[in-house]
Amino acid sequence: MKSEGWVDLQVNGYAGIDFNAPGLTVEAVKAVTERLEADGTVGYMPTFVTGDPETVIGAMRTVVEARRRYAVCESNVIGFFLEGPFISSKPGAVGTHPVEWVRLPDLALFGRFQDAAEGLVRMVNVAAEVPGMPDFVRAVSSSGVTVSLGHQLATSPADLEPCIAAGAKSFTHLGNGIPNEVNRHDNIIYSALVEDRASVMFIPDGHHLPDTMLRLYARAVPADRLVAVSDAQYPAGLPPGEYEVCGAHARLEPNGLLWNPSRNCLVGATTPLARCMEILRERTGLSEAELRKIGHDNPLRLVGLGQAR
Repeated sequence: MKSEGWVDLQVNGYAGIDFNAPGLTVEAVKAVTERLEADGTVGYMPTFVTGDPETVIGAMRTVVEARRRYAVCESNVIGFFLEGPFISSKPGAVGTHPVEWVRLPDLALFGRFQDAAEGLVRMVNVAAEVPGMPDFVRAVSSSGVTVSLGHQLATSPADLEPCIAAGAKSFTHLGNGIPNEVNRHDNIIYSALVEDRASVMFIPDGHHLPDTMLRLYARAVPADRLVAVSDAQYPAGLPPGEYEVCGAHARLEPNGLLWNPSRNCLVGATTPLARCMEILRERTGLSEAELRKIGHDNPLRLVGLGQAR
């Protein structure tokens, strides 16, 4: 991995390559890795959303093989982010994840994913309020995997405390993956901003969060706790139009907004992390040193890779 550039912990796909689609090839993994590097992302984690476990396992094995064959993949693919299936199945929280594949905490299933990944699953996202989740978090965390909380209906510090105490270390794309309407006082955004034991992952692409939220995060949370991600989906870099994302219809607008009209929710992003970091600079006034932490050092540290590889 090159030292100059950004590290993105959440890449579902890019430039027409979908990590979550059947039929992923090692050549496709190489191509998307090279394209990401050309666009400023020098380290990234292929992200697997809720879906058929056999498809996820097959894709993981393909990426592992690509790392064996190609130096750029070995260097730049720093691990995997398992965003599902251990999330809430409720509308608003589930987002665009296919509800039929959501699962309760299942260490045996997680073990199958990790075996297919040959130990490269470095982060898993879970919903804090799901029964049995604290025990799952404790077991996964003890194996060295970072647990992040998101796509959930947990709202208060009391809801979060069992999983935080069990080892959860971050919040997944805070401000997204939640219902459009929340309680004005008791909501996950406030609870996460004041939770000093966990990092705040967020998507500064100009669509997922308004400028007021970006400024709030920059002012309320120390730079050491912020982690920018792109949440890029495979239509990133493709023309506006109609696509199928996560098994559902999605529309890519001319301004780069990618959304599911039937669920009225976003379905990932189309902005590379380099541009996200420019947006963050333009709209918050964060310093270059702070941006370097948020887009490079903190992501590596969060998944146990220190500040360089």
